Formats: sequence, structure tokens, C-alpha cells
Amino acid sequence: MKKFSKVFNATLAISLALVMTSCGLLKKTQPIIPTAVSSVSSPVYLQDLNLTKGDYEIIKTETAEAVVIYEESILGKSFSIKEKNNEFLLNIKEGSDGYNITYTGIVKYGFLSRNEVDIRYMNPSAIAEGLATYRLINAVQDMGADGIIEPMTTIKVGNDGKKVVFTATISAKLVKIKTK
Repeated sequence: MKKFSKVFNATLAISLALVMTSCGLLKKTQPIIPTAVSSVSSPVYLQDLNLTKGDYEIIKTETAEAVVIYEESILGKSFSIKEKNNEFLLNIKEGSDGYNITYTGIVKYGFLSRNEVDIRYMNPSAIAEGLATYRLINAVQDMGADGIIEPMTTIKVGNDGKKVVFTATISAKLVKIKTK
């Protein structure tokens, strides 16, 4: 419960820092954290197409994973959120003039119509889920699939010393519609 409280406090601090920075109340180091978004905004569901089994082919089941690590400093005056392989890193430090937010890399999010997560608050769990979904959407495109069915998302949380590790996994069947 103590770890959850720290994550909640960190999420709240980031939210306040972002809001206050946009209002000009805090020192601004970088006005925009770069993000990339892939989404399926107006999906057509397989059951809506009235297809028979011979009308489509299930190419394979694809799985995508993202690991995001939250770490707080010993004094609790700073924390970071990073992707396991250093794809991105967000550092938030409390200073005498407010919060100082710095970053490297690009935070990537993917959304399926039924699993949109709120990315405004820099929640490590939401970041992990969004990144795993982004990776799945790109896999669908790379394999030439027309869509997915039966997506399943799991998010596991663990700790490694002072680090909280969020692992999001999304899997789905990739579908190719046969043309006549």
C-alpha cells in the first residue's frame, strides 16, 4: 500500500506540475513532451461484417509487451518514469522554483476503441498499456493484417528494490479478410 501511495503521489505531482507549467506558475524546461500515437478510432468489428469462417483467415496470435519503470529518489524530491530499454525517460525534480521536468526520447501510445487510457496524468501503468498497444498496432500493420479480434490486456506491477515495474502485455488474433 505504501508503494501505491508513492505512485499516487508521484502521479499527482506530475499532473500538478504539468498543469502549473502550462499556466506559467512553474519554471518551464521543456513545454511539450514528445508523443507518438497510433489508434483505431472507428473500428469495424468482425461480428458486424456477417462473415463466415471462409471469408477471413486468422494469420496468427500476436503479443506485444511494454515495461515501464517508476523510481523515486531517496529523499522523495525527484522521480523518473522510463521504458525498460531506454526508449524514453521522464525526470521530474522538485526545486526551489517548482517542478523541473526533463525528458529524452518519445513516449508512444496506442489505443483501440475500447481501451483508451487517459494519458494526461503520466501514470506509469497507463504509459505501459499505451506503449504495448502502440507496438501491437504496428505489428498488425507490418504483417499486412486487416484487423484484430479478441484483444486481451494484462498489467502486472512488481517492485525491484526502490523501483516499481509495470509490465503491460496485449495479445490478439491478427485477421486477414479474403477478397474474391
